[in-house]
Amino acid sequence: MVVYFENYMELIHDSGKDLKVADRKGRIALGSKYAGRHFSMREQSDGTALLVPVLIVPAKDRPITSQGLADIFGWLETLERDWDRRESLSPTSALIASAREVLALLQASALARGLTWSNPHIGCNELGEITLEWLIDSRTLTVFVRSEERVDYLKTWGANIETEMEEGEINRIVDFVALSHWLYRGSTQSK
Repeated sequence: MVVYFENYMELIHDSGKDLKVADRKGRIALGSKYAGRHFSMREQSDGTALLVPVLIVPAKDRPITSQGLADIFGWLETLERDWDRRESLSPTSALIASAREVLALLQASALARGLTWSNPHIGCNELGEITLEWLIDSRTLTVFVRSEERVDYLKTWGANIETEMEEGEINRIVDFVALSHWLYRGSTQSK
């Protein structure tokens, strides 16, 4: 089979299996492996139609925007040394920026898995480190943004320090995904 592309003025040889034809309503069937997936169609200036896979996020889950992150962390930027009258340090601007990135990665991993998202309680400790804390059912996840290079976590699901708590360091994006999955797994808030 020879196929002629109107806008490209080129000929290709194809067995026909990859050739898609739009029906009378302009619909094209992509095949069962794409069933249920969402795509954005972008028409290029040369007439090419580009399908881009997209994730649809319900409005109620309110993805964090850069302005939303600025609002959430804004109060930390107002803290000065001795903010608690105990000689505690205030977080640096660079640490606040790192905490914003950490929060955005955690939310993205939750939404990508179709999990309900809830914003954490955000705090600061006496060392000027930023804490992000979630309590979902019996699970608590506390993420400590200690420096621009170091982010730790503490998971708890009971009071026994030996059998119901775990701590570790977050080094890779997959660590964020695993923590998000653990936090919402079996939760009454998960979808």
